[in-house]
Amino acid sequence: MSTRLAPLLLLALLSACAHKVEPTTVSWVTQAEAAPRTEALTAEDIVLMKEVADVELSPSGKLIAHVLRVPSALAEPGRAVSQIWLVDAAGKLEPRRFSPEGHSSWAPRWSPDGTRLAFLSKRPGDAHTQVYVIAIAGGEAEPLFAATSSVGAFEWSPDGKQVAYTSARERDADAKAREAGRDWVVDEDGGTKTRLFAVDLGTAESRELVTSGQHVIDFCWAPDSSRLAVRASEQASIDHTMMYSSLYTLDAKLGTDGAELKPLTQTAGKLGRMAWSPDGAQLAFLGAANIHDSTAGIVHVVASGGGEARALTAGLEATGSWLDWADAGTVLLLAEQGTKTTINAVAVEGGAVQPLIEDGPICHELSFAPGTARSWSRDGVLACVGDTSSHPREVFSGKLGTRRLTRTTVANPSLLTRKLGVQEVVRWKAEDGLELEGVVIKPVNYEAGQRYPLAVLPHGGPEGVSLDGWTTRATYPAQLFAARGYVVFMPNYRGSAGRGTAFATADHQDLGGKEFTDVLAGIDHLVEQGLVDAARVGMGGWSYGGYFSGLAATVYSDRFKAAMIAAAITNWVSFTGTTEIEHENSLVHWKLWPWDDMALPWERSPLAHIANSKTAALIVHGQADTRVPTGQSLELYRGLKHLGVPTQLVMYPREGHGISENVHALDFATRFLEWFDVHVKGEGTGE
Repeated sequence: MSTRLAPLLLLALLSACAHKVEPTTVSWVTQAEAAPRTEALTAEDIVLMKEVADVELSPSGKLIAHVLRVPSALAEPGRAVSQIWLVDAAGKLEPRRFSPEGHSSWAPRWSPDGTRLAFLSKRPGDAHTQVYVIAIAGGEAEPLFAATSSVGAFEWSPDGKQVAYTSARERDADAKAREAGRDWVVDEDGGTKTRLFAVDLGTAESRELVTSGQHVIDFCWAPDSSRLAVRASEQASIDHTMMYSSLYTLDAKLGTDGAELKPLTQTAGKLGRMAWSPDGAQLAFLGAANIHDSTAGIVHVVASGGGEARALTAGLEATGSWLDWADAGTVLLLAEQGTKTTINAVAVEGGAVQPLIEDGPICHELSFAPGTARSWSRDGVLACVGDTSSHPREVFSGKLGTRRLTRTTVANPSLLTRKLGVQEVVRWKAEDGLELEGVVIKPVNYEAGQRYPLAVLPHGGPEGVSLDGWTTRATYPAQLFAARGYVVFMPNYRGSAGRGTAFATADHQDLGGKEFTDVLAGIDHLVEQGLVDAARVGMGGWSYGGYFSGLAATVYSDRFKAAMIAAAITNWVSFTGTTEIEHENSLVHWKLWPWDDMALPWERSPLAHIANSKTAALIVHGQADTRVPTGQSLELYRGLKHLGVPTQLVMYPREGHGISENVHALDFATRFLEWFDVHVKGEGTGE
């Protein structure tokens, strides 16, 4: 498909949106979903699953641009390719691909007048990732300007005269040092900082906006295009961006030279998304309660001229994940709440929270258009990336006045015919009486009264959360276990997101303590319900979920037949000394430095308890992992092997803190399932 055809598709969609659609018309999505589920789900299905991301409503609210990540065919090892697609917000027409095949395009952004769509891509012949743009009236995709280094993120100014963008451009002095072989790193401060630029679209000339030397993490334009809000840190390390970033404003009017960032407000700990109020008088942002808070989930508001920020949702038993302004007095908030997500209106004065959509899909990001009538509560249009228990991430859209969102895409039609296990929310009590919940999937062809083997799949973080949506991917193949006759249990132990700051921090200084016995209590509950065979239980997870699985294989080996331990902390002391998140780990989760007191971190390390182990352990790691270095897996593997415990170590080249290459993903999912079949069910030999 040539890029010249793309605008014609867009015009066709616009024309269709202008036509009246009869109320009796059944959407194409509804028709597709009527397919009978008769076929078994396979690992190949999951590895080749397409995924929607990055929704962007047009200014009129009639069209939705989004990214579709398309995995490479298994015969062509590699990573997914990203494409840009368009769909009408009414959901009556099938989506159309907007970007050409053959190379990735991502980050679609509408021009303020809706006449052009810009996006990021690196085409043949490009030395760097560029911002491309296509006019709706027709024409080829062309670079919006000539970037001299790869663009990381970009945003149009509201008046359409500028584009601000970030780039990890090496400074001249650093380049000269590298060329001279003098590019050594001192005191871990060796990362290239991301810099902020703006291009004048009238002249195509770029200028650097920030002269004070900070590492720019995020930015957004003021409504009058005169200023930018900026989140930045003094160093480019992961630890500094997570724990020590700050909020600033910056003069960005056309014709102004670069300037120093102006501090906006005092913050402590993690920060998230920020947004200007429509009148430019205030900024809303997501942030932590303090330096020890696990999440940046509280809505804060501060005057755009600077001052003390007000926390509006500090007492809300939920974790904010996205925000924007509905009007000058109301902030829209997407939040994880229990095992679901909710869309809420937060009053700027008083902080009252009004749920708007509570029973929709699991939403992961939103895009909002307030509507031409400026009555956002009636006419405002939402688009979201959402999933349900029966399908992975798709585009959903709807008007706030209807209080519902409707699916508008079917990215994986073959999944519509696959049989799935029934998914439910389960609730139980911890040993100390704390109310807990999680997600359970029953085996495909489940029969009441029969006890089944159990696969426990704990989320990472620990401030992750298991939601009652699509739960299956190559690293967490939940429905594949259900297809093989397992009950699958995904618990939200204390320390998880979704229930506010108090719950998310309830495991601090007690890692591997009550949070793990929360999971054991959940397993006991499933046994008491007659659903699970207590003698056939395995646990597998990644990162902090892998740490849990390491505890299952050592401290609690008598309760688990098998464990899959991936990218896991196995020795808290050596982990702290080698990870890229030393400060986040110590300030947030432990609230102590192991160098001051090694006794508790060592006692809570799986490696300290390997003498107890009889559990068959599959240990997995990406060789390029800097979050949890590979030494963590090597330490545990060598200890268990020395003691004669059944164990296998698998290292995936080029992979970081997860798996992205298709052939690796297929091998891992298959290996994980077979390991449990052999050691939990007792089937086969594992050869």
